[in-house]
Amino acid sequence: MSDKYKEAGKKVKLIVSDIDGTLLTSDRKLTKENIEAIRKAKEQNIKFTLSTGRVASMIDYYIKTLEIDTPVITLNGAVVWDPVKKQTVSDIPMDLDELNGLLEFCKYHEMDYAAMTMGTNYFSKNSVRINRYQRYNEFAKSQGMSIMEVDTFDDEHRCIEGVKVYKILVTEKDPKRIKILEDYLPTLKKTGFTASEPGLLDIAEKTVNKGMGVKKLAEAFNLRPDEVCTLGDYDNDIAMLQYAGFSVAMGNALDNVKKHAFYVTATNDESGLAEVVEKYILR
Repeated sequence: MSDKYKEAGKKVKLIVSDIDGTLLTSDRKLTKENIEAIRKAKEQNIKFTLSTGRVASMIDYYIKTLEIDTPVITLNGAVVWDPVKKQTVSDIPMDLDELNGLLEFCKYHEMDYAAMTMGTNYFSKNSVRINRYQRYNEFAKSQGMSIMEVDTFDDEHRCIEGVKVYKILVTEKDPKRIKILEDYLPTLKKTGFTASEPGLLDIAEKTVNKGMGVKKLAEAFNLRPDEVCTLGDYDNDIAMLQYAGFSVAMGNALDNVKKHAFYVTATNDESGLAEVVEKYILR
């Protein structure tokens, strides 16, 4: 049974990994096993990069620690970012009219919401989610890395005038309140959404997804889907698992995510990324 995995693994020239719940442990650490497996892959001229719902400024530590020089897919595919040239390779911002209506909707329903950009990221005044980003900034500062700029919205959302917004992030643990938003979103013609963890909705331009981001990257390197390995654990990873020839779901992945995977590896706390790379991809 493992023969088909070895055959598929031999073709891989690009590995694209989700971060949270995949590359990192449950307490958001990089394991030495994962770091070593990625290093070995790069030594064999297999490219490695990240595909995440995070903004580019919130992955600087991982880019530098893993010495990533391949463009990274951020904001679920809305922005492909070149960490070497420090510039955007491709981007798809949200539709302005639908964005403004969505912000007013979130404000009216007193939701915990944020607008993610390539500069300052704005949060509602009642946001609990902002604490996670502030903790990341403290960690980044302690490592001598760049931080993610955060601020709160003004009452009229004027702070985002003239700014490209790539994602609205809504944090809500109450299923009834999430349903209010999920009922509203399909009325928007140019806006779509996915979930990146429980109680978290990622809202972006309708065509945006991680699969599209991986496709753009693969095409830039003249790679076929069967030369790409993707790894993920949650709903927003499904599109990139569907694209890649060697798609990997983590042992801790949702069951519906595992259905879209060619291979299911160990959990994120067991260095599942290293397991599949070492077993099937390294030459």
